[in-house]
This record gives sequence, C-alpha cells and structure tokens, in this order.
Amino acid sequence: MSAYKIGQSIDDVRAASGNISIHKMSSNENPYGPSPKAITAITEQLSQLHYYPERDDSKITRALAEHFGKGLCAANFTTGNGAVDLINLLESAMFVEGEANSIVICPPCFGSYAATAKLKGATVIEHPLDPQTFAIDSAGLANSITENTRLVYICNPNNPTGSYFDQSALSQILDSLPEHVTLVYDEVYYHFATEFRMPDAIQSVLHKRNIVILHSFSKAYGLAGLRTGYAIASEAIIAKLKKRKLTFQNDRLSMAAMQAALGDKQFLTKIIDNNTQQRTWLRRQLDDLGIQYWPSQANFICFKAPNGKTAQQIIELLLTYGVMVRAAFYLPDCVRVSIGQAEANRQFIKAISEIIDQTSGGTER
Repeated sequence: MSAYKIGQSIDDVRAASGNISIHKMSSNENPYGPSPKAITAITEQLSQLHYYPERDDSKITRALAEHFGKGLCAANFTTGNGAVDLINLLESAMFVEGEANSIVICPPCFGSYAATAKLKGATVIEHPLDPQTFAIDSAGLANSITENTRLVYICNPNNPTGSYFDQSALSQILDSLPEHVTLVYDEVYYHFATEFRMPDAIQSVLHKRNIVILHSFSKAYGLAGLRTGYAIASEAIIAKLKKRKLTFQNDRLSMAAMQAALGDKQFLTKIIDNNTQQRTWLRRQLDDLGIQYWPSQANFICFKAPNGKTAQQIIELLLTYGVMVRAAFYLPDCVRVSIGQAEANRQFIKAISEIIDQTSGGTER
C-alpha cells in the first residue's frame, strides 16, 4: 500500500446517487456528532477568529494531564492535526537523517502507517497479524526489527479488524524491543473497549519506556472535522516532538473544542453506551445472516464479503441502499462497517440481507 486512500464523503455519494437518504458508516465517525458543550465552545470563538490563537498547546496539555491523572503532567502530552499528523511528526523526530530508516507494521492495519513512512523514503517491513484470527504475534514481532528500524506500529483495538490484545501482549512486545526502537501504540479506539480490559499503557510511559500512545478526538468525541489528536509519552520523547512543531500549529476552534469535549462526561457515556448496545445487536444480526465477522472492541465491525463477492462489489451494492461502508485496509474481500445509531444499523442489515438473497440467486440462506 503506497498511499492512504480516503473514503467517499456523503456529498460524493449524493451527487452520484441523487436525492437518497444516506447513512455514512464508512469512516468510524461519531453518529451523534460533537458534544453540545464543544459546539458552544466553538461558537464562542467565532467572534475572535481575527486574533491569533495561543502560540502553543500548553493549555490543552494541562487539561489532558488533569483529565487522565495517574501521575501524568502536561509535559507528557503534545497535540497534532489528528493522529496522522502525529505519525508524520514521530517519523520526522525518530528517523535518522542521511541513513536508511525502516518501520515495522502489522497488517492488516491503518494505511497511513506505511504511506507517511514511504513518503520519507523509509522501508516498510510487514509482520502480519494471524490471517485467521487477526491476533498479534507479540512473541515474534521483534524478529522483524533490523538495526535501521526506528518505529514499530501496533493498534489496539486494531483498525480495520477490530481485534485487540491484553496487557501481557503489550508487555511482551515492549520487553522485546531494542533500545533504538520506539513503539507507536495507536489506541484511538480505546473508549469503545467496554467488554475487554485494555492494557495500561500509561504505566509504561511513567516508567519512561520507549512508547508513544496515540489518541484522537475524532472518534468518541465526534470532532473528526476539526482534526484533533494527541500523543502521550515520556517527557524526553515529547520534547523531541515539540522541537519539530510549528508555532500556532493548533487553531483557536480546535483547542476550545477539545477542552470542552473533555469536560462533557455525560455525552461521552451516551456515545459509548450506544456503541456497545448497537455492536451487540449487529453481531446478532450478522450471526443470523451467516456472515463471517471478527470480534471487535471498536466502533466498527470487519466482515467477509458474502457469496464470494469482493469488498468493492459489496460497497457498490450497499450504496444503492444509501449505506456507505469501505473496504478493510489490506483485505480486498473484507468490508468494514461503522456502528451507527439504530436506524442506520437497521438499514445496513436490511440492505445486506437483500444483497445476500440477490447474489445467491434467491436461494434460502
């Protein structure tokens, strides 16, 4: 994968499909939108847009430190223009100029890991997940590391498969890494892991291990349109990242929205509860339809395209029902569907049920 291909927008689909009700279930966005408090905070800033924002992100990093507690301080955080911006920043900080650099990824995984590294001339080494279960090879991952490897990317819960791993796996990976390698622990979907005990990666940060945790405001907080994310790491690693950031890199609206979103715990609970309930409902429906899917602790489910179809064929058929999904990264016969509100989920199940009938010649399932 040499480039990260973005999904279609609602406007793209509406322009091609006419006046049809569209359910966007392709980009793992929050189906409820942002917190009302975040919207109010943004609105209050509109009359101040002729003024420059804060020169740095110290106000939000202090808010993040207070939010997480656990002994973290503001110097353990830095923000970026979404997780992709932070990935780019990490590579700029950790790659050695004038030398060969490589990263290790565990496909199927987020496409931007490879895309941004290749733009900088780095070699991408693949250490795949188990092809049947999508479990991570925590015991053997270090075997793919070379003397030129700077970063190892792992995602938990993983995008696009929804698979996940525990504390013992994370500890095993960290303990196996040589000193010249930093682990990038992408945890942007962690809010949705309500049926599984996630690793406590923050303890590794406090112990000054070579780990950078990536979080985002794009998913549970519903701020994808503002492109807001942050990294958690040791003070030494964060200092390296901040040296490469620009003055005024964070805009006034984003910083106001992030702080307000952090404070709206009631809204966050609503989002997480909907996802847990609807994820359970969708699993039952997929079981009834005989569709193969993989256990997920994210706000999406990865399933195999039914009746021998490709992911692209299923995507195009679902669009005729006004349902937008996307192909899973690295998996041409698998589809990733975001978990929406009940109405969208019902429409998706109705559509995929009818598609199964159509593509199987109408035979009984």
